[in-house]
Amino acid sequence: MILSLKILATLALSLAVLSSRACETDDDCSLNGLCASNTCICDPGWTSPDCGRLDFYPATRNTGYNWTDVHLPSYYAARGNSSWGGQIIQDRQDKTLFHMILEHFPRGCGLSGWRPFSVIARAESRTGPAGPYHHKQELFGAFRHNSATVWSPADEKYLMYTIGADTELPTTCRSFKWANNVSVSTAPDIRGPWSPFAPVLKGTNPSAWPLWTPENPTPEIALALEDNVIYQAPTFFSAPWEGYEKIKSQPWNTSDYSPTWTEDPFMWRDKRGHWHILAHWMIDITERNEKFPRVGAHLFSRTLTGNWTFKEQEAYNTTVEWTDGGRTDYLRRERPKLFFSGDGEVTPLYFSSGVQEFEGGGKSYTVVQPLGRGAGEFETGLGF
Repeated sequence: MILSLKILATLALSLAVLSSRACETDDDCSLNGLCASNTCICDPGWTSPDCGRLDFYPATRNTGYNWTDVHLPSYYAARGNSSWGGQIIQDRQDKTLFHMILEHFPRGCGLSGWRPFSVIARAESRTGPAGPYHHKQELFGAFRHNSATVWSPADEKYLMYTIGADTELPTTCRSFKWANNVSVSTAPDIRGPWSPFAPVLKGTNPSAWPLWTPENPTPEIALALEDNVIYQAPTFFSAPWEGYEKIKSQPWNTSDYSPTWTEDPFMWRDKRGHWHILAHWMIDITERNEKFPRVGAHLFSRTLTGNWTFKEQEAYNTTVEWTDGGRTDYLRRERPKLFFSGDGEVTPLYFSSGVQEFEGGGKSYTVVQPLGRGAGEFETGLGF
């Protein structure tokens, strides 16, 4: 009996030691930090014992982009200029000017009319990356959606990937369907002029990242699509339907209602050369047939074609806390995108996403939330 108790005590001690060892390698820290003395030291912008959760700071109300209160007599419905997500881009000449490239839905049709009403718009903020952003121009008319915009150092151009095709809008709020395809347009300035779209792939939810580095100034481009399938091309535009080679399909179950069902990937390469994807994790629908509260997943790999890790845990959820002490629990929070520091550290400073409230008749808008102390320091450095 005494021996059995000793064995049990030894097992309990061993389990306690193992449970206290938060990490053995940097992979145990989600490649968002370093493992030191069995403890993850997270990079700025990330938190939790395994550095797998975004380090959200409270957002300021009425920032981001929200034009749902814009109504005109010609509108078909009362959902204003709803929008869905938005990518923050710092002006290359005026560092205190910030642009947001986003999808919005004219004619008051709201998110439910995204296809075919979605257009690509540009908005501006003079008060920092969080906004508020004010509509400046429509870059592309209907139907264009799922925009992903990135600066290509090799080409000295912005590359914008979208799905869609030019179409006439119906005279009522309706939803149509087309075969998904991805096209790319380029511009030397974020305001344009933008080139005509050129088709590159059949698919949806594009997210691009140039493979250029100072040591290897290549024009090659990596492109992630839905289900986190990754393609690579020698240039941003090769022969249509042929130039982008599939280099990675994920091994986990990507079918609808599986525990690893995702969409809306946002891919980037960090300062150590590792690769990451944020995605809308469809576990919210799988578990409860509801679009809340667990909605964000983080995936990572040391190389593009290597073994990617998908931890089935939330990187973000549908709750936004505000600087006034309040909070909003949203019905939906999707289309995740990050704004990074431009100092080579690739520090995530702001998180932008499309949101939809439980009430509101289908209106949707864009929320920007700061990440870690770096966001405030960035703004202070710019004089805000």
